[in-house]
Amino acid sequence: MSMNIIIGIVAREEEFDNINFRIIAKNNMKYLYGKCSYIGIINYDGEVDYNVLNLCDGIIIPGGNKIYPYHFKILEYAIKNNIPVLGICMGNQVIGLYSVDSRDEDDLVRIDNHFGSTIRHSITTEKNSFLYKLFGDELEVNSRHNYMLEEVNYPFVVSAYSDDGVIEGIEYIDDEHFIIGVQFHPEDLDNTECLYNYFLKEILKRKNKLSTD
Repeated sequence: MSMNIIIGIVAREEEFDNINFRIIAKNNMKYLYGKCSYIGIINYDGEVDYNVLNLCDGIIIPGGNKIYPYHFKILEYAIKNNIPVLGICMGNQVIGLYSVDSRDEDDLVRIDNHFGSTIRHSITTEKNSFLYKLFGDELEVNSRHNYMLEEVNYPFVVSAYSDDGVIEGIEYIDDEHFIIGVQFHPEDLDNTECLYNYFLKEILKRKNKLSTD
């Protein structure tokens, strides 16, 4: 049964046959289908349409190949308006860079052993984190990224690491906001529906609170 929730999914920029597209990978709807409505957040020449953001009860910043200034504008709007955010791969990096007051993807660290369509690795979650609550202390995830965050600053904390020290999860630690980032791709795994369900639950909790205030 569909909830009365609208999720905004930030479209990624791609070029095919010299034509520019803003696209959303199909699997980004995999664990949302039938549970809520969703819209693509499409930016024109880097300008953010705040009328569209205002429609969103939650926002997903998915993976991508390049970080743009509008990613940080969307994240900042979500934080200021207490809109829950799920950041995936590049979206996780956007959250982490924002936490250290950087808007430059050159501040990411290059790594060469975390990319491959068939590669899997284990991550360890931090006690008392959302990821620990959902998955326990360890989770096997996919490896599809060439860069990593060097650090994360308060009020964000690291909630998961890989065995070789790569930051694999980020969370906002106060009770008002729900912002979570994961370096892996949960939309392409078969055991991560609980993450999306929890995301929707946190959104609905805030919507219900607003309706009773």
